Amino acid sequence: MLIVVPEYKLWFKFQPLGALSIAAVMVKNGLDVDFLDGAVVKGDFFSKARSLASKHSRIGISANVSQAHSGLKLAEMIRSEFPDRTIIWGGPFPTIEYEKLIPEYADVVVLGEGEIQAASLAKAVPIEDIPGVAYWSSDKREIVVNPRPPFIDDLDSLPFPALHLIAGFRYRVPGKQPVFSIITERGCPYHCVNCTKIIHGNRFRTRSVENVLNELERLSDEFKAGEIHIWDDNFTLLPERAKDICRGIVERGLNEKLRFALPNGIRADINDDELFNLMRKANFYFAIVAVESADQNVIDSLEKDLDLRKVEATVNSLVEKGFRVGLFFMMGLPFDTIETLRKNAVFAASLPAHHAYFFRVTPFPGTKLYEMSQTAENTTSEAYLTDFINYDRPSGRSANANIPPRVLTFHIWRAHLMFYATRWRVFRILGKFIVEGNMASNLRFLFKCGIRLLFTCHR
Repeated sequence: MLIVVPEYKLWFKFQPLGALSIAAVMVKNGLDVDFLDGAVVKGDFFSKARSLASKHSRIGISANVSQAHSGLKLAEMIRSEFPDRTIIWGGPFPTIEYEKLIPEYADVVVLGEGEIQAASLAKAVPIEDIPGVAYWSSDKREIVVNPRPPFIDDLDSLPFPALHLIAGFRYRVPGKQPVFSIITERGCPYHCVNCTKIIHGNRFRTRSVENVLNELERLSDEFKAGEIHIWDDNFTLLPERAKDICRGIVERGLNEKLRFALPNGIRADINDDELFNLMRKANFYFAIVAVESADQNVIDSLEKDLDLRKVEATVNSLVEKGFRVGLFFMMGLPFDTIETLRKNAVFAASLPAHHAYFFRVTPFPGTKLYEMSQTAENTTSEAYLTDFINYDRPSGRSANANIPPRVLTFHIWRAHLMFYATRWRVFRILGKFIVEGNMASNLRFLFKCGIRLLFTCHR
């Protein structure tokens, strides 16, 4: 089987852990698997996909919303040139939009978590007996949807991602090279309107501490990792578990071989001195705090369940413990006004963090935010089918019909400028780079962010 992650435009590239987990299940069940990641493929993506597709009877396409357009072009090419191939989609986008994919672009769509279905597909179980799939029935001339299986409770039973399938691929991620990614949990109990739970649900499930540590040892020993990025939705949700992971890292000496970052953001109201001290002892050096807005009414409308009064203490504590700290803010929510955009800029600049990321809100299908944004321009799901989403440029999609795109762009530019022009900010960042080492990689990261900001400004 060939598994393809469609190409997309993003200046940093990280391993597609979901697709690699599916590939690992296929390999474990005896299937011969080729893997193509469009984010890092050398040369023309479609030429490479064409060459690999000629060798396999089944083609898997793993896609989120940003990869929808590229995935559709790939499916069209396979349908045209290899009409006898079975096309199987999986991931957030096809789970939400399977009715738009079947039968023209897909024969089968895997719904939600895909490891159970992957094992059945590898064993050639009849499609009508596989839970959690949608498929085209030639007999009924309609789409058939099999009920989804329960969420996977025993995450330790899953094989580690099939990283051997991406040997030789170069992933451009800031950090101590080579950088690898890991996910230690699934599900999130919060109900933020900008997030969808269609894949992993709201029930929080974790891997055991031992299982996590075993994967970290594998990444260090087998793949010679220098840095690990933990992409959990909420690594600090269970502080005692996070502390146990940190203690295990120290006990196994992994803090002497690896350093750790939390690029996906942690709750802004977590201020646990013992946890932060243990994280630093385990060689965690970078954490992003997901603030999202400086206006409590906006936060409440996001259903984020966050008291903004706790944010400053969390950021101050992380900085005092020696972390390099970043901040996440969302710009252009349906509940935003010009005043709340200004408040975001002022509040971020007042905090002692080293980085701030002011994101133009892009409403994704499957979220409450998407439903709230239907009056704004370019938010229909068809737009994601026909447009290529480029995260290095403003996308043109808006979640707020009352703030013109150019005005929003100005406020994003202004917020970045206010933050980085704050007295001594740049010197503090450079000081961190010197202490952490790997200066060249960090400077490239800073330069790239600056170029991105300039393009955003002049869009």
